[in-house]
Amino acid sequence: MGPSSNALPKATRALADFAATMATGDAGAAHAALRRAKAAGARRVAAEEAALMLMLYAGYPAALEGLRVLNEAWPGRARRTREAGPKAWRAAGEALCARVYGPSFARLVPAVRALHPDLAAWMIEHGYGRVLSRPGLSARDRELLTVSALAALGWPRQLVSHLLGALRVGASERAVEAALLLGAARAGHPAVAAARAEWARIVSAGDRARAGTRARRR
Repeated sequence: MGPSSNALPKATRALADFAATMATGDAGAAHAALRRAKAAGARRVAAEEAALMLMLYAGYPAALEGLRVLNEAWPGRARRTREAGPKAWRAAGEALCARVYGPSFARLVPAVRALHPDLAAWMIEHGYGRVLSRPGLSARDRELLTVSALAALGWPRQLVSHLLGALRVGASERAVEAALLLGAARAGHPAVAAARAEWARIVSAGDRARAGTRARRR
């Protein structure tokens, strides 16, 4: 697979590379990615959101260091967001998570609740509600950044979920593949090969489904 370099807009590509490099602790490469994002016309708030998102899949240390790198590479002052509260976060989180997981959403929450009920609540209320539903980045770009970071970190089960999630929130197949390969280039994990194979299966299954739809319409 080899998507062209313009499968992702330059700003989105640079922010995805920032997420992947910062998730794996490569501050120098993250600096360079932020410089490219700024040159491509990205808003600083989008870079702030990319750094804050690191908390979800790479932990607080990555988010803290990501914001430190941002302040060095792209000086500025972040503004405090006027936040809602748990009830609003829960509603927004359920809505966004349902978009990302589609028909799997009904199974997702019980499955996570079986692992630990608190984690299921945090996933919806904090992850999808308080963090991922914030303004500053679209759901599509957030999913593409998540794909790059998860590919770099080597979490195949979560990666496959977000490959599908990115498609569900409006990313093109070529954009999703580009984000995947961008993260994979920062990795070296055997799990990435499995995720790439799964992506090929996803695309093939989608092609078959679309072909079946066209056949039924004839």
